[in-house]
Amino acid sequence: MSLDVKVYDNGDHTALVWLPADGKPIPGCLGFTIHRLKKNAKNPQDADIFLHGFVGFSDDDKLDPAAPWKHPVQRFMWWDYGVSPGDVVQYSVVPVVGKDKDHLQLSTADASALTPEMTISGQTTPNVSAYFNKGIVASQWVSRALAKVGKNPKIADLIANTKPPGNELRNALSGLLRPQLLEILADVRNKGGEIFAALYELNDPELIAALTALGKKCHLVLANGAFKPPDNDENKKIRGQLRNVVDLHDRLVTGSHFAHNKFVVLCDSGGKPQSVLSGSTNWTMTGLCTQANNGIIVKDPGLAQDFLDEWNLLKDAGNGYPPTLATANSQAKSFNVDGGRITQWFVPTSAGQDLDFARKLINAASEGILFLFFNPGKFVAEDQPPNKWTLLQNILFRHHQGTANFNPNLYIRGVVNQEIDSLTDVSTGKPKQAIHDPTTTPVTLFNGGKQPPQRLGLESMVPKNIKDVFHDWDKEMLGSGVHIHSKVVVLDPFGQNPVVMTGSHNLGFKASSQNDDNLMIIEGNAPLAAAYAVNIIAIYQSYRWNAYVEAHRRDPKVFHMLEGDDSWQTGHLDPAGDELSEVKFFLGSPAAVAGGPAPAPVSGPAHTVTAGPAPKQPKQPKQKIAAVTKKKAPSKKKAVAKKKMPAKKKKAAAKKKAPAKKKKSAKKKKSKAKKKR
Repeated sequence: MSLDVKVYDNGDHTALVWLPADGKPIPGCLGFTIHRLKKNAKNPQDADIFLHGFVGFSDDDKLDPAAPWKHPVQRFMWWDYGVSPGDVVQYSVVPVVGKDKDHLQLSTADASALTPEMTISGQTTPNVSAYFNKGIVASQWVSRALAKVGKNPKIADLIANTKPPGNELRNALSGLLRPQLLEILADVRNKGGEIFAALYELNDPELIAALTALGKKCHLVLANGAFKPPDNDENKKIRGQLRNVVDLHDRLVTGSHFAHNKFVVLCDSGGKPQSVLSGSTNWTMTGLCTQANNGIIVKDPGLAQDFLDEWNLLKDAGNGYPPTLATANSQAKSFNVDGGRITQWFVPTSAGQDLDFARKLINAASEGILFLFFNPGKFVAEDQPPNKWTLLQNILFRHHQGTANFNPNLYIRGVVNQEIDSLTDVSTGKPKQAIHDPTTTPVTLFNGGKQPPQRLGLESMVPKNIKDVFHDWDKEMLGSGVHIHSKVVVLDPFGQNPVVMTGSHNLGFKASSQNDDNLMIIEGNAPLAAAYAVNIIAIYQSYRWNAYVEAHRRDPKVFHMLEGDDSWQTGHLDPAGDELSEVKFFLGSPAAVAGGPAPAPVSGPAHTVTAGPAPKQPKQPKQKIAAVTKKKAPSKKKAVAKKKMPAKKKKAAAKKKAPAKKKKSAKKKKSKAKKKR
């Protein structure tokens, strides 16, 4: 028996996927443990460990630090949040076997070989890097952190604290985004350069200080954010502080418009554009810490100049939307970067040309589509002009029989933050109209377009009985603000033409026709596509797990602990099941999942590695434990002390980083405030 293994890295964490090479259950296998070596570990105890699950086989099972592998994971996908940029890691997936929980052994003979060394980094290719935060506040690692800081801690206070040791949670939640933003601003300042920024919201104290340090070399178009009476300027206070400090230009839009950009052009000391930062992240404390967000940095003078040209158009537009702005934005430029192509769109456009370009790519996807949406807009009737559709509607209709681009074998997974009209029954035929209060269904999970989406109400977002009913599961707390703020579509991440679409654009017609926004479409950059795909599936799994917990929390027969025999594998390896389809997709064999011929091998992303069987585990220090092979297999050091650790799951339910907080609707009855975008 051998295991096929792949590891993906996106700087924030690694994702491991594996399957028995023959696709069959492993006799006597009660789960898996993951042996991790960290070459340059700062803590010696972290250099050579076993990654493990977080529940045992009974309520009485406690984690044994000398043998953490006795809490195996009963699934074929797992995440490692115990890594940081610069770490050099290797992994081996090891079956844990035995006739029952009291006779567990490591099957070193069936373990996968150590994967090649992988250096953790957000730098996907030489000139393109992506960074993610850990803004899923309603998670177990956050609840554990809050327990350490005293009674009734306030998230708002903690994420505003920039001084050690009180900034520990802020730093953890902001992930790689905050330090990367601060680093690029400091680098420009140290080299005598300047920046040109267009921002929707601004209130983070560290980012404000970094902008202020640039003085008049910070050229800032600052919008009014979400409209808040009486001034309809969310940034009024900060605007006053910066007025005579930086080169400030107001963009106070009205009506149905949002000046929604979040980009920065980085220039050298001669004022020439060199690189650009884009993505979904608002420059606020919540944007950094309590919302799932991403940032993308591209080092390319041509692309940076394109963003600078847009910045000047916005500056010249003042508070308005002259026709010349949409005219200029209705055509896009493309740039060749690191062997791929970046097509850069800005909006508003005159007729949704940006969405038309994106739709063609969506309709051409042949293997899979993953997505994160925040408030993409209404799901319009099928008989409405296609250019009015949201990209979400285009994606889901790929699973609708009778439509032009129907493909029933397409793998589709995604999360939408905020309820959307008409998405309750998206099977075949015309969708039925249904309007729901977004405050009762803050997050919606999509497993393709062939079945109704899974709507998560507040009771799933705040699973208050997890600790009571699910024993050792920590009670998850609901943070404030938006949950998923990333706007990302990933097409065929492991195929011949991987595509990533991201930026500030909410990916609907309203944004395309009325907002200031940007949409970066990157084709042919496989490592970047893999990094975003891993981020999306981790968020999806997290919410799916919470929904499962809430739906079954009163059922005494539902999954609480690990199964005591090897039958747990049956559901995961069912050829007709979603679990196997998902694992195979991430292993890079979607055609095999659909029952068709396997595709020709494609070179994988830079941070992806595969490994086959290993005759034995690598040599390890001290302590020994019994293994299936006649030799004793070395044991691992302490249990993984992770920043954010996913828990175990039931046969059909997956889990990962826990859910983030739901944003309160800005539409209170007596307020005319607009919703944040």
